[in-house]
Amino acid sequence: MSTTRSTSTEAPTGGGTVHSSRARERRRTMVAGTVGTVLEWYDFNLYGLASALVLGPLFFGSAGLGGTLASFATFGVGFAARPVGGMLFGHLGDRVGRKKVLLITLLAMGAATTLVGVLPTHAAAGAWAPVLLILLRIAQGIAVGGEFAGATLLTVENAPAGRRGLYGAVPAMGTGAGFVLASAVFGTVSLLPDEAFLSWGWRVPFLVSIGLVAFGLWLRHGVEETPAFTTLRQEGATVRSPLTTVLRTRPGALLRVLGITASGFVWGYLIQAFALSYATKELGIPRSAMLWAIALASALEIVAIPFWGRLSDRFGRRRVVLAGVLCTAAYAYPFFRLLDTRSFPVVLFALVIAIPVCKDMAFGPQAALLAEQFDARVRFSGVSVGREFGGALFGGTAPFIGTALVAAAGGSATPVVLYVVAACALTAAAVLSGRETARGEITGGI
Repeated sequence: MSTTRSTSTEAPTGGGTVHSSRARERRRTMVAGTVGTVLEWYDFNLYGLASALVLGPLFFGSAGLGGTLASFATFGVGFAARPVGGMLFGHLGDRVGRKKVLLITLLAMGAATTLVGVLPTHAAAGAWAPVLLILLRIAQGIAVGGEFAGATLLTVENAPAGRRGLYGAVPAMGTGAGFVLASAVFGTVSLLPDEAFLSWGWRVPFLVSIGLVAFGLWLRHGVEETPAFTTLRQEGATVRSPLTTVLRTRPGALLRVLGITASGFVWGYLIQAFALSYATKELGIPRSAMLWAIALASALEIVAIPFWGRLSDRFGRRRVVLAGVLCTAAYAYPFFRLLDTRSFPVVLFALVIAIPVCKDMAFGPQAALLAEQFDARVRFSGVSVGREFGGALFGGTAPFIGTALVAAAGGSATPVVLYVVAACALTAAAVLSGRETARGEITGGI
């Protein structure tokens, strides 16, 4: 088995010039990976916000529970497509390189998101409106299926010794920053009068995507391939079928990745999509107030995710992730009780604890932890396939399941709390099934 050290391209001699150049390239790679991730997750998260607020009445002809469930079902379709993207782009990432995949995924996401902004609604196109919407959501899902793995591996495989948690967390922070940007833009247009918001205002955030993606493509085009993949290519050590190799040699690691992602996906998308719908429709909290509260709490992720990632370099991945899932499980019930107050300061406080503290404590170390499960030959496939199947199973279904559980319980959020606790238990079991990986080099995984 080929092994790859995270510092394999550091020259043992050669003075400060070599090390200075290497440090500059690391910073450039980190910026390019992070900005591109922010833009791609801006696009993907826009759909979640729109599904909670406007897609039901506009594309499914119903403003009630049926329309909400239908729009959340299409939200889940994007997650169902993510494993397809994970398999496709994982294969390409392990065969032709991390950088090329990141250019393709960003371009595909930008095109799909912009087209959502020009779609005809149900009133204009009838049944074709939801069909076209679903097709574009599938395209979004396929594109984002390779984004997280590609962006984080670009930095993790460039990280100096002992700092993989931090380097992986910085582009992962882009997932939160993308949601902040999406919430801020959507929150701004939601201040329009209802008639204007429903007729054209909701389209503006989608159309803005075209300019943002063009900037991201320009930025990513200038980065270099990772040392790990460059070494593999020079040695002719890439494998013909990376996914088959993972399934044959590392099935336990693939299942572990699936479990590690469970709590973050369930908790994160319950907050970002389900809680938004629950608060506005069940509790009567104004949609702009909830959007801004989520955006403000999510803005703290820009600091929180790298902080927790760096902490995992010092204290270990397992300790930090386990603390995060315990925090989430303990906080799920108080979170919904705080929402029930309908007080904006209290709701904002609830979200600040829920997102940058509970969620990100488990999520911050995740990029490095997932990368450390596999060797460089199959790392892109292992991370993207395992994580995106987790997204399909746990993330895409969370708003639909949460809405259905509340409806079945007559408006009570208690079943949703139990759902969150079960997801946390699964993540804890997955983390405990492997050994600590923060101290070693990236070699053959665990």
